[in-house]
Amino acid sequence: MHGYSPFIDAAAVEAWDAWFRWREHDRLHDLSIEATWRRVADALCGERGMWASRERNELFTALASWQLLLDERILESAGTPGRRWPDDRLVAALNLPMFVRGAFSAHPQFDESAFEAVAGLAVRALDDALLLARNAHAPAPRLRIGMIGLADALLMLGLPYGAEAARRQAGVFARALAHGCLRGTVRLAAERGGQPDWTQQTLRRARLRGIAGPLLEETALHGVRHAGLTAITAQPRLALLANNVADALEPLPGANHVRHVASHGQDRAIRSSGYALTLLRRMQPLRAGAMHVDTAATVPLRARLAMHDAVRPWIDEPFAFPLAQAEPVQTH
Repeated sequence: MHGYSPFIDAAAVEAWDAWFRWREHDRLHDLSIEATWRRVADALCGERGMWASRERNELFTALASWQLLLDERILESAGTPGRRWPDDRLVAALNLPMFVRGAFSAHPQFDESAFEAVAGLAVRALDDALLLARNAHAPAPRLRIGMIGLADALLMLGLPYGAEAARRQAGVFARALAHGCLRGTVRLAAERGGQPDWTQQTLRRARLRGIAGPLLEETALHGVRHAGLTAITAQPRLALLANNVADALEPLPGANHVRHVASHGQDRAIRSSGYALTLLRRMQPLRAGAMHVDTAATVPLRARLAMHDAVRPWIDEPFAFPLAQAEPVQTH
């Protein structure tokens, strides 16, 4: 996707304003969502010469085009006097619908190469965050990089959530995530130093997954900076911010559902159909006929379990059904 994606969902706007917009008392610092992305990119990339400038632009573009959502604690506080996030277990989520080209057309496609590139960028961005928060005497950190909007992406590709073809496509998503994260951690090891104890473990896992060729050779040569990167975790606030896509591997909630945004003692309820259904409604006059839509109300439990099984071979961190809820940002 070129350029930036504006908000198309009212609940997402409320989520940004309540949870991620930098304000001090009555003063607004983030006058737009682009200001939030710029604040985060500037804070993480810091001052590291010409490379930092290129890295900053790449990160800003990925954030501003909704391709990448970083840990909510980073989005909330990076670049502010109250910066706070841990030096372990940070999260990033790739937003799958933003990598679908020709959505709802006769020949939609998943841009696998772009997805892998942003997965590698996610590793770098979280490593940047660790450099700001790191306690040199703490144990080696673990990062978690996953996906949101799987159900939205499947609908945009014309694949019913409960179909076998959808599970195959989910496996493609997860494989691309694993490849991109591996390439990202190897390149970081070459630039910033690796963790020798994790290299053999990573090589064994890569071989079991059928990864071969130059990427495996680079892993053996440079090692890895982080291991066990891919994870499927519930990220409801990030999914809501990303124009209200379905969280993680969940089916679409359905049309005109209620989203709650709680902040500063207030609970705002907003009705929304979410990203993919809103996009479909806008494009409906261009389509020849109605499209079948699987939602949480119509997808049986066995189909949801099968979707988890489809991505599991590529995910480093064990996960179970249902996913545990992520710890929410505490908004004061």
